[in-house]
Amino acid sequence: MIENNNKPVAIVLGGTNPHKKLLEKLKNRGFFAVLIDYLANPPAKLTADLHVQESTLDKDKVLDIAQKLNAQLVIATCVDQANVTACYVAEKMNLPRPYSYEVACEISDKVKMKLRMKKANIPTAAYIQTSSAEGLNVDSLHFPLVVKPSDSNGSKGVRRVDNNQELNAYLQEALAISRNGMAVVEEFIEGDEIGVDCFIVNGKAHIVTMHKKRKPSIKDGTVIYSIGSISPPNISATAKNLIVEIADKIAVEFELQNTPLLMQLIVSDDKVNVVEFAPRIGGGLNFRKIKLFADFDILEASIDSYYNKVVEIPKNNIDFLYSENHIYVEAGTFGRIEGIADLVKDGTILEFYQNKTQGAPIFSGNASKDRVGSFIVRARDINEVKNKIRRVFDTIKIYNIDDKPMKYSYDYIDLLLD
Repeated sequence: MIENNNKPVAIVLGGTNPHKKLLEKLKNRGFFAVLIDYLANPPAKLTADLHVQESTLDKDKVLDIAQKLNAQLVIATCVDQANVTACYVAEKMNLPRPYSYEVACEISDKVKMKLRMKKANIPTAAYIQTSSAEGLNVDSLHFPLVVKPSDSNGSKGVRRVDNNQELNAYLQEALAISRNGMAVVEEFIEGDEIGVDCFIVNGKAHIVTMHKKRKPSIKDGTVIYSIGSISPPNISATAKNLIVEIADKIAVEFELQNTPLLMQLIVSDDKVNVVEFAPRIGGGLNFRKIKLFADFDILEASIDSYYNKVVEIPKNNIDFLYSENHIYVEAGTFGRIEGIADLVKDGTILEFYQNKTQGAPIFSGNASKDRVGSFIVRARDINEVKNKIRRVFDTIKIYNIDDKPMKYSYDYIDLLLD
């Protein structure tokens, strides 16, 4: 599979944009960088020294590849289920890893995660777990509810439900998506959804950045998905202190020593509830926002975490706003996007990352894997953020493989709301 290579082999699981940069960093560290991704042309393919087209979810197949290549590192920094595979292979081959395969399994399974949060008195929504939609009793919960598969990637199958009819339909879908046949039904908590990027250093949590997620106001059966974010969010000092306490509890409960920690929270005034968390970095442009926003290279730190190295967390005063924004379009086959270069040149867009290559399928439902691309704007105040976002969406044009325009699958005005 590899000819004339004397470098140690590092395998990256998943060909996302963050993993494109991860591959570059591993190559800079002297590794022969191998990418495993089931797609024929993932965004990170051209960055890798070798691309192996296999599923990152097939643990034994990845193990076989790693053994044949005599891999010295198997890493996935952005994808929950790929993290499980990375830890599985690492334990089988006695390779570096930031935490055990058992911990990776528990955190990537929302049913097990909820049970452990309840045990550790970590605040989270009331919920029930189920393996069937038949005869499910939700009398202990109050509508609206959220249905989610126990072990899916991203926002796939996560839906808000407002009545029993929706509950039955969406729960069946969630169970069909879930590989372990389980789903979680939990109460929908009103408030701001806050994403928190932490780094655990010697078992102690340090907040690096926080952002408020933005979601479309439509209610048409699509999944609950993020269309963008604003950093930093406007939350109280009490809520910030609670967030640190919660992160420390998670680190203790799951025996996390040196690792990134991504938390998804609902914050309402001084109250904080955990939706879910993962000992990894966020997808999309999160790694770039953290570098731009906090001057912290979380990808380098993530590599160090596999070797249990202690990293230094910088402290910075923030006097500007960053907004990450995602582009979703109707289902079809992606062709091209026009207008980005001029927006970058005139400073409207700070950075842009394209997620789809020509010929890539885009499915309905707006799961995170269906984003065409994402961009970051930087501004002095919220009005400047809104003006830049409006200009981007009014300017760019997206076409399918047949050279026909592709419509946005949501109203971008939702990104302009406070």
